[in-house]
Amino acid sequence: MTLAQELKAYLKTSGESQRALSLRAGLNAKAVSDILNIPGLTPRHTTLVALSEATGRDFLSLGKEPPRTYADLIADGQTKGDTSRVSKLKWLCRNASWTPELKVACKQDVIDFFDRNGPASVKLTKGSFATYRSALVKAVAGGQSRQRQRRIDDIGGIYGDVYKAIQASDLPASSKVASGPFLVFLHDANIDPSSISTDTLADYYRYRVDVSSKGEVSCKKHVCEIATLLDKLSGHADLSGFGFVAADHPFEDGRDKFGVSAALIAPLLAEFETRVAPWVTGIVSRDGLSRSDFIASLDALEAPVSDKKARLRNAKTDRLKRSGTTVRDTAPVVAADAGFLIGRDCWSASTLDRRRGYVKSMAKAIIAATDVVPETLEELTDPEFLEVGAEALAESNKGDYPSGYVASVLKSMHKIAAGYICRSPEDLKHITDLIKLHDTGISGIAPRNKAKLQQFTETRVTGTIRLSGSIIAAVNDEVDRRRKAHKARSGTLPAKIEIMDAELIRDVMVALAHDILMSRAPRSDNVLRARLDWMSWHGDVARLTVPAAEVKMRGKGDADLPILLSESTSRLLRTYLEDLRPRILKSGDKQNPYLFPSQGKEANGAHYGVLLKRVTRLLAKHVGVQIHPHLYRHLIGWIWLKDCPDHLPKVQRLLGHKTLQTTLDYYAELDEDLLLDEWQEKLNEKSAGNSSKRNIKRRFA
Repeated sequence: MTLAQELKAYLKTSGESQRALSLRAGLNAKAVSDILNIPGLTPRHTTLVALSEATGRDFLSLGKEPPRTYADLIADGQTKGDTSRVSKLKWLCRNASWTPELKVACKQDVIDFFDRNGPASVKLTKGSFATYRSALVKAVAGGQSRQRQRRIDDIGGIYGDVYKAIQASDLPASSKVASGPFLVFLHDANIDPSSISTDTLADYYRYRVDVSSKGEVSCKKHVCEIATLLDKLSGHADLSGFGFVAADHPFEDGRDKFGVSAALIAPLLAEFETRVAPWVTGIVSRDGLSRSDFIASLDALEAPVSDKKARLRNAKTDRLKRSGTTVRDTAPVVAADAGFLIGRDCWSASTLDRRRGYVKSMAKAIIAATDVVPETLEELTDPEFLEVGAEALAESNKGDYPSGYVASVLKSMHKIAAGYICRSPEDLKHITDLIKLHDTGISGIAPRNKAKLQQFTETRVTGTIRLSGSIIAAVNDEVDRRRKAHKARSGTLPAKIEIMDAELIRDVMVALAHDILMSRAPRSDNVLRARLDWMSWHGDVARLTVPAAEVKMRGKGDADLPILLSESTSRLLRTYLEDLRPRILKSGDKQNPYLFPSQGKEANGAHYGVLLKRVTRLLAKHVGVQIHPHLYRHLIGWIWLKDCPDHLPKVQRLLGHKTLQTTLDYYAELDEDLLLDEWQEKLNEKSAGNSSKRNIKRRFA
């Protein structure tokens, strides 16, 4: 029996009206009416629970309404006496070779049929063809079952609880969004969290391709995100109790060169998540002691002092402050002695994520090379384990350019070995020697990035400088096209601002971000996290001032980083702030403090996290070179030094390097060809006036 049939039976037996039952169940007044009158409507899980509790009947286990076929639509038309609709539906089935009793009604199928065929191919005039198309799309859309996909709020049980726990956790917003469809799939397939495997993810991928409106590439990316999520769920302090296990995605991955199952390193990663991650981010000590407990223990140990001595100490502190003498705070030193990381020793969220990947790589390299599984971080940081893993990593990362990847992995292992494991001085020296062995000795720009910069010919440099103008020109062209199309349809010409949708405004954001990067080459994070209160205006010219505390290698007492924008960029910025930014803010996000507010699935109150990826994508489209956002800094140095190597001190100040040596380390060997060309010009100048050379030329002419 279907849900509609069971509901009708209950209403007939009880005599209760549809409206009364809806209200008694705590639903909207038309909830029951919609279920009975809208073909194929799939109620939410909470709706079915409410109706079950109100009636005492189990509506959760009932079958769904069957999808409607063309035979159903024809029968419905015959019942209503609509002979025109019946005739057209039969005509469609004949010409499309569809069996009415088997073919499920689908509006998109009808649209595709008319797109594939012209009036002549189905023996209709142009006018009749348009009439048939309109009438049939309407007939099928009106009778098409509303079979929406099941959503996470349609299910209960363990996966309903898992979803609530994920939403309340500290997992990234992207993981919270991605989890819903996967949990529904697990619920419907009756798969236990501990039984998830690579085969499960392969089945899920095929399911997503079948039901999702996205393409195969997007489905593959989504399944890879789910594999990462499982990795986190298996070791998360608040979520591991559900019993999730890590599972590799079913796709070949060029980055995973070892083919080691994620399940083998799950215990190691669980230790990293529960013990190391809180320690390296400064939340707890290496022994797991929270800061509040640590402070409480210090207070308990401190001997009480008399009222007079307390007043004496306070007066002494006040006197030192008035005289300008620094009052030494011993708390950080004490905290460091107790095993807490403080200040710059702590890892940021992005650093933690990158070095989590280092732990995975090292563990997989060791397993692939020896079949020995390091189950704890103490085993992983053993110098003998690291030596084998480093050799395997070095072998797998051989390429056209020397890489500092292995040395970077070993440096992270050294930090964990020294600060968390507290290995012996001999072990730490062994690890330091390994780092020196695998250190490429490259300072400054990596060879791979130098090769990227060398692709910027004069034409491409000009295209890069003019990129924002090209983007805005393309936006204006699209706005003009849409306005003309609107006028052709309605007879009125709308204002430009009314035509600007989210995609076009995001392109304006790209143009602004590009200009900010080109103006002073700030680091990526300073652009993404630029705040409205960092902006100031001097007449018609805008200035973005990045606080010193937000700038790498600067702190309190250092100078802020000012970024002066050009007049044209300032005009664009003003238009964006006054007219465009308010239109792109998401619902409930009016108080967003960022210059570039979050978009799409990103959480309210956040910044537009993938903005710079969009910048580099448009740069590649217009200029022809694909670069990483951070390479913008080096690109500016490259452009200026290519013009004249004597600009090195100016490049130092522009990029905000504290010393000229830092700039030299990066750019002294930027392009050997520049030096060779300059020397060749010098040789040509000197040899041009050499008379003996002219005499030789005459002698052998």
